[in-house]
Amino acid sequence: MKMKKSLCMILVCISLIIFSGCSKKELNYTISEVDGIKTYYNKNIPSDPNFKISPKEVFTIHGYDENAQDTLRNFINPYDITVDRNGNIYILDNRLSCVKQFDPNGTYLRSIGRKGIGPGEMEMAAHMMILNDTLFVSDVRSSKMSVFDLKGDFIRNFYYGDYEQKYMRPVNSESYICLMESWKTVDEKLHYVNHVNLRNSKFEFVKTIKENIGEYIGDNTNFFDYSTSFCVGQNRIYTAKNSTDDYLINVMDEKGDLLYRIKKDFRKLAMSDEESKHFAQTRKVALLDDVNRKYEINFKRAVEPMAMSIEKNGYLLVQVPMERNDSNRYDCIVDAFKDGIFINRFKMDVGKAYDFFNADHKRYYFGNRIYYLNREDNCVTVYEY
Repeated sequence: MKMKKSLCMILVCISLIIFSGCSKKELNYTISEVDGIKTYYNKNIPSDPNFKISPKEVFTIHGYDENAQDTLRNFINPYDITVDRNGNIYILDNRLSCVKQFDPNGTYLRSIGRKGIGPGEMEMAAHMMILNDTLFVSDVRSSKMSVFDLKGDFIRNFYYGDYEQKYMRPVNSESYICLMESWKTVDEKLHYVNHVNLRNSKFEFVKTIKENIGEYIGDNTNFFDYSTSFCVGQNRIYTAKNSTDDYLINVMDEKGDLLYRIKKDFRKLAMSDEESKHFAQTRKVALLDDVNRKYEINFKRAVEPMAMSIEKNGYLLVQVPMERNDSNRYDCIVDAFKDGIFINRFKMDVGKAYDFFNADHKRYYFGNRIYYLNREDNCVTVYEY
């Protein structure tokens, strides 16, 4: 009898040991801390292999509608997108220097602004944002900001300085960040300067988040070598290191103060000749010329400009580079992070993706929707998830 009890106790102990061993899940990251700042070192092992986002296509807004009763409805070169609190969609056409407004179902409402130099007119509208229910449109040729209400009525414009102000993203009602470009002379040589700046709602400078400088070598200068990938979401600012071998993202609060860092294992990837030629062709389209530039691009960046977004539940999504072939040539592969931890890598079916900045194909996240700007086909496709 005693032997049976002893045997039972032994079996129970063995079972508990096995159970505790199986239930203990190995973390896919480690944490280091220096001066109070944590860095999350993530392995290429997902913490939740079942996590993914599966968008469903809702509708497409085409640039040309032959049935449109208003001749101002059509656009020819979509370049930027924003959405207001009511879900109305704003599509900026940088060749027409105006903004087309559509309702949440894709029905045309009105055209805002036009090409020119008078009140409510712009020479080269290129970027926009909605801040405090007001539409701000940056004219990169005149260095002026045109201001409209959300019914399209012109309010005012103002000069913002001798630099281009691009990719404006509200952080909160009191501030926004943007990419700014300027020039400086270093050792009697002209240099291009790319800054990511934090500015207040009065458009006054607050803080430089990141600055990159490179020598200007004429038409062959690849300005994207000095561009910082950044995004904003849920009162956080994210910037990625400009590197071909270091996958590193800084996470800051709304004041631009560093909270923590995210690192992930990354293997250096070569840029193919075909991809380099394609990049050069996209620059011809963007710059509206036929100059044969020779960009020296040997490797892909770990995080390309415009490759990061914050989705509705606060996940940081990073479109990652990969070795391309015929089967995955345009696949959009995404890494998802939450609170510094790598969640999963998965494919998202939201249009064509490239391992370099391609202004012809961009994705924007607002609420439960993803807006895919496809300048190549002159349209915007809306997805929900």
